[in-house]
Amino acid sequence: SVLGSRMNRNSNGLLLTSSRVAELLEVHSSTVKRWCDEGALPAEKTGGGHRRIGLLDALETGRAQGHTTFLDPFHPWEANVWLAMSDAEEKGSFRRLHNLALNWLSAGETERMGRLLYETGSRPKIPFHQFLDEGIRGFMLRVGEEWQEGRLAVGEEHMATQMVMEVLVRLRSPWDRTDRVESLSPDSTPVAVVGAMEGDNHDLGAQSIRVLLEREGWKVYYLGADVPVEEFAEIQRAQGATLVCISFSPENNLPDLQRAVRVLGEFYRPQFPYALGLGGSLGEIPTETVPVGPFLDRSISRSAREFLDWVRSLEDEDHFEGPRRVA
Repeated sequence: SVLGSRMNRNSNGLLLTSSRVAELLEVHSSTVKRWCDEGALPAEKTGGGHRRIGLLDALETGRAQGHTTFLDPFHPWEANVWLAMSDAEEKGSFRRLHNLALNWLSAGETERMGRLLYETGSRPKIPFHQFLDEGIRGFMLRVGEEWQEGRLAVGEEHMATQMVMEVLVRLRSPWDRTDRVESLSPDSTPVAVVGAMEGDNHDLGAQSIRVLLEREGWKVYYLGADVPVEEFAEIQRAQGATLVCISFSPENNLPDLQRAVRVLGEFYRPQFPYALGLGGSLGEIPTETVPVGPFLDRSISRSAREFLDWVRSLEDEDHFEGPRRVA
């Protein structure tokens, strides 16, 4: 197919060092060298005597030896995924990954697209906040551009959004990452309430913050989209939350933010203190005009990284005991 010929152009001739092969197959470097010496794994040598191994040869030999990799489900596009993941891990560039995901979205391969995003979010070398900001947010911006220019149908845009939501839920801790979370006693686990602003039916940003906090060791009460401001206050008091997070989309404006802070301020009770985090795609909204309110602290973040830095700064203060984090 046209898609296949375009995407598979990098599948042949992609050479890896023996250490990268060992990392990919999750074996010791000496094992890779032994396979090469025994002739089980074809390898070339550079002028300096270093081994270079074809990616597809490494995968084939690994399978024969009983070793599976994260690339196996992407056959026959293993090389394309490897290049995209390497760019993200080593260069901090997600462009190749976005292109690959868009190709699969256009071809109706939404499950494969979702798996690609899931594996990216699972890579230990990619900070999760970077995955959210540049991987997910960057991808959805590209989807929006493709839709505006007529290369994607509105239904495809909706499919992309729903699949990204599914990916985020699957990346939640502790369900899918129990091996990487320390046990938490109920008394030491800080509590947050997270949701999207009233009138905002797009809660992808709120879902991202929910997962980010959970992976940091928080217990999160997630309220979803279109949440009346008063409900945040009610749930905060009922559950003893020390953090309330509300996401906004471009559909919201400055009066929406001002009203949210004002209403929450009216419902605020000093005996149930909490910090308030606002964030999302706020465009050119002059956030300095949003009141601080009576809260322990108030922040307006435009990225997952900015939000995470703020939350961790709160943990270093005396407002509440900080959670144990995902390793």
